[in-house]
Amino acid sequence: MTLDVDHSKAFRTPLQLRALVAAVKHAGSHDESDWIEWKSHYSLPEKQTKATLARHIIAMANRSVAKSSQAAKGCGYILVGVEPGEITGVTTIDLADLESGIRSYLGPHGPEWVPSYVTIEGKEVLVISVDPPKIGDPIHTLYKDFDKYYAGMIFVRRTAQTALAGPGEVLSLTQRAQASEDRQSLAVEVTGKQIEVPLWTWLEETLETMLEQQREAVESGKVRKNRTAQGMLLPSLDYRSDDDYAREAEQYLSDYHDYLTNIAKQTYTQKRFGELQLILRNPQERSYQQVRVEVEVPEGMSALMGDDYGDKEFDAPRRPTPLGQENSIAHGGIISANFLPNMRNQPDVFMRVERNKILCDVASLRAEETLSLPVAHLMSTSIWTTSTVTASWSITAVNAVGRTRGDLEIVIGEELARPDESSSTS
Repeated sequence: MTLDVDHSKAFRTPLQLRALVAAVKHAGSHDESDWIEWKSHYSLPEKQTKATLARHIIAMANRSVAKSSQAAKGCGYILVGVEPGEITGVTTIDLADLESGIRSYLGPHGPEWVPSYVTIEGKEVLVISVDPPKIGDPIHTLYKDFDKYYAGMIFVRRTAQTALAGPGEVLSLTQRAQASEDRQSLAVEVTGKQIEVPLWTWLEETLETMLEQQREAVESGKVRKNRTAQGMLLPSLDYRSDDDYAREAEQYLSDYHDYLTNIAKQTYTQKRFGELQLILRNPQERSYQQVRVEVEVPEGMSALMGDDYGDKEFDAPRRPTPLGQENSIAHGGIISANFLPNMRNQPDVFMRVERNKILCDVASLRAEETLSLPVAHLMSTSIWTTSTVTASWSITAVNAVGRTRGDLEIVIGEELARPDESSSTS
């Protein structure tokens, strides 16, 4: 279960902060996460309370940029005076006194944060909002000693707790800080050959012709066939009405169109038409994490992943049994294709198509590494007046600032040859 409040945006107004407090009251103890911390009983005037709140603020500010962005636009929240099931409230003190006391443990260059009181059910709840972490932020540390903690300690947020940073977390924070002075200059290039996309303007016409054969077959099934050769009526075990059959036929034709389309695309990818394979290159002497490559597909083209088709077997939908007959499986034939080995995505590399973009996420790219990305295919059923078109690409990484951009030239190829009529069956 997650906290029952919309955390797709930051909580800033009094009304939004009140909703956050109410959500904590109705939460379960397990709903605490890395972006929110709650405490029911703190005495705000005490020095140790201010030092403890500083520790939580440091941890919120040291969160991962990528992970923190998944909730409340990256903001972190510390609530005092509320817990699941109860609003206990706090005895308020002047916010200026609270802020100066906390800031003495954060130092002059500590995180940015804002304290405020929220009145709910007649009680005051302290809400501290911590600004989102950003690429280039320094590592935030404790500025002076208190209790068992000493100046220079680094705190981080883990699920439902504030803890001392481990070696891996210190490394990530170091990379975040270094990124402020290091703009990434990653690049993609085509593997050895030009991108050529053939024209397939007759695809929909051919699919519609093949679909029409099925439409005629299901239309003939509307006539109830339950007579003997002598014309005598026989009892029928088919209790479907004409409307039932019509609905079956409509669904079948829709499914059959999808089936034909999948087979056509599978044939296209297996013949390696419109093949697009890119190389991601890191020329720098440092590694990058969570790299994303985006390729904008030109208008008038579509993209598909060979891995989505490969050697997958698409089953033709079952044609509705004619009215009055026993169940049988009948369906038309379809264009066949030779199956080729399926090229799977590499570990830690995930490529997919979303709307008009090809997106590829790479978990990590080492210093001076060159990585071949999975194969995509560009397809066009439009008529073009130019011999070439351009696709734009961009690259980002979570531990570096900036976005690298560039263009790919795509050659418009010849029209694909129509298959012989003998290559399809009815």
